[in-house]
Amino acid sequence: MVSSFMKYFVSSTLLFFLSNWAFSQISIHYLDSPPKIDAEIGDWNIPFYTFTQTSHVVKSANTLRYAFGFDETNLYGIFEVTDRHLTDLAKDKSGSPRITFNDAIELYIDTQNNSKTSMDGDDFQVIMDCMGNLTVFCGGDNFLIKVEKYRVPKDTVTQHFVIDYKTKYWGTLNDNKDIDKGYVIEFRVAWAALGIRPKPNCHFKMDICLNDADEFLDIRPLSEEAKIPFYAYQNIEGSVDFGFPNQWSKAILMGEASAEKRAIQWLYSQIGVVLFFAFIVTILLIVWLLIQKNKTRITYKVYQVVGQEVSALASSLTSKTTIFVLENLQKDLSPVILAQYFNVSLRQLQRQFKEETDTTPTAFIRKVKLERAAQLLLSTTLTIAEIAYELGFSDPAYFSRIFKKNFGQTPSEFQENAQKI
Repeated sequence: MVSSFMKYFVSSTLLFFLSNWAFSQISIHYLDSPPKIDAEIGDWNIPFYTFTQTSHVVKSANTLRYAFGFDETNLYGIFEVTDRHLTDLAKDKSGSPRITFNDAIELYIDTQNNSKTSMDGDDFQVIMDCMGNLTVFCGGDNFLIKVEKYRVPKDTVTQHFVIDYKTKYWGTLNDNKDIDKGYVIEFRVAWAALGIRPKPNCHFKMDICLNDADEFLDIRPLSEEAKIPFYAYQNIEGSVDFGFPNQWSKAILMGEASAEKRAIQWLYSQIGVVLFFAFIVTILLIVWLLIQKNKTRITYKVYQVVGQEVSALASSLTSKTTIFVLENLQKDLSPVILAQYFNVSLRQLQRQFKEETDTTPTAFIRKVKLERAAQLLLSTTLTIAEIAYELGFSDPAYFSRIFKKNFGQTPSEFQENAQKI
């Protein structure tokens, strides 16, 4: 008899502790694909918790379905409330503590898991009502801590708390003669706003309260001085006296990003390196294209020098001039000498060159000599100075300057690059 009683007692006690442990822990699942904050539950693909009111003062018990998720940046949450009587009793709305008079959800977070019976500076209370009004409290108000009657010392911080949220409700407000469907609240808050570094198995404390006012029969908006006679506060533990961190549930971050998402995150983390290498590759490509363009120019110039015969030149004037210059390379030829050779006046010679070659006799003589210089650079072992003297230039430095002006590079650069083609 005693043995049976002991077995019953042990099993009942174990079942009690296990059920309370399971209920007192909120699992927050990692989300590879975060939901859109639109008060729609269709993109939530994780398990939901369910809580039904047990308070006796409500006209009809509400049912709450809720879930939480997270990623590296945000904490996400959604609340779906079945409520047959929607109420909006607070005249003052967002930023006011009196939105607790409305149908609403209260979310408490002990961000550092270090609070005891009173909220401190890293604890938050977020109230979101079914109409989209928001009030946020932060604990640890230094003045209220000194006031003995304030069991939960806190002050509003709505304007300094960044949260994205969306609400929708289905039914009519403050009409106790019809049957409403309820409301959905969805939110996203940055971990940075909470001061939490999210990591797998990281834990803190949370509590959720369902606010309801079905039994306020004469439903109307209340002034700031008015009090509400019946009000059904109840948290997910079933308590109607809450707001004390030591009684809140343990919330734990579960799971991590998939291999595919981690790979994408790694790529994003390396974006700076990728952009740097892309920049380097772009610069190298531009340099390579410039070199290729230069090589093309050299090839064209070499073709002009090596590939053309005198007989293929455009006109008899240029042909005869070219032959004359090539036969007198070592001489310091001038337009006057060239005019005497052709037995024309200097002015007539200049006019003919302008019409046929669009250049001057001096420039044409220099062009023929430089092209011959290019041939010698490619086909002989003569030094640059020797080639300069061979072509009638008394100053090798001057020869190098005009060669570069014509070919875009010095004689030595021309010789070296032409050999690479």
